[in-house]
Amino acid sequence: MKRVVFLGGAFTLVGSFLFSIQDALVKWLSADFSLFQLLLIRSVVMVPVFALICFGRWGAAGLVTKKPGAHLLRALFNLTAFLSYYYAITRMPLVDAISIASAYPIILAILSGMILSEAPNGRQILAVIAGFIGVLFIIQPTGADVDWIGACAALFGCVSFAGLGLYTRHLSKTESSELMLLTGALSILIVSLISAPWTWITPDLNNLLLMLGLSVVALLGQYAITNGFRYAPVYLVGALEYTTLVWAALWGFLFFMEIPATHVLIGAGVVVLSGLAVVLAERQRL
Repeated sequence: MKRVVFLGGAFTLVGSFLFSIQDALVKWLSADFSLFQLLLIRSVVMVPVFALICFGRWGAAGLVTKKPGAHLLRALFNLTAFLSYYYAITRMPLVDAISIASAYPIILAILSGMILSEAPNGRQILAVIAGFIGVLFIIQPTGADVDWIGACAALFGCVSFAGLGLYTRHLSKTESSELMLLTGALSILIVSLISAPWTWITPDLNNLLLMLGLSVVALLGQYAITNGFRYAPVYLVGALEYTTLVWAALWGFLFFMEIPATHVLIGAGVVVLSGLAVVLAERQRL
């Protein structure tokens, strides 16, 4: 059991790193291309890959589920999470948008105990709350220069990511990671295809390669995070995903000249320490 939980933690850390690269690429490309176009190419890469994996490993049975309703709800959360989150990234500094979205472990910690019977212990609750305080310290939401449209989009993404995490954990008991990722990618593919006639701009070779790189990174990141939810409790996954903030600060500085202020660095430190505290509390409990 202990090895399985820490395997889930390792998947989560890798997935968080990959998602931070994805976020930076989205922010870079969104200056010239619609979010729907980025999501279209992303899903065009993901759908055949996961469909082939499902069929190759389990045959036609790998493409069938006995829980279509749960898959539909997960796909809906997946769609709204990434649409709103990507939109927030286009309007706000990378660290700010990710900081708000990173509040979702608080929702996960509460709902996982109510719905999945995975209630965190007292120390883990305190650590998650400390992480959220670190997030607030980073964003300073009372500041006059906050883009509130972007902030609301990030907050909506936060709630959607919590729903996505809960349904991923719920379905992982009976469904393959690949099938969950396939249905999620299909929902995005359908919506982005509908919008394509109004949003498509033909990219040059360099931008096309960046879009394909975004798609591959997103594919690997989603696979890693989904397996994180498979092997570890949702509150543990949520706490470890706070590490995305550190990577976001780095990419924001390197590629967008977004220099983190002192309060951002302090808040990021609190966030990372809270994630480590959750891991240590989990290790002592197992």
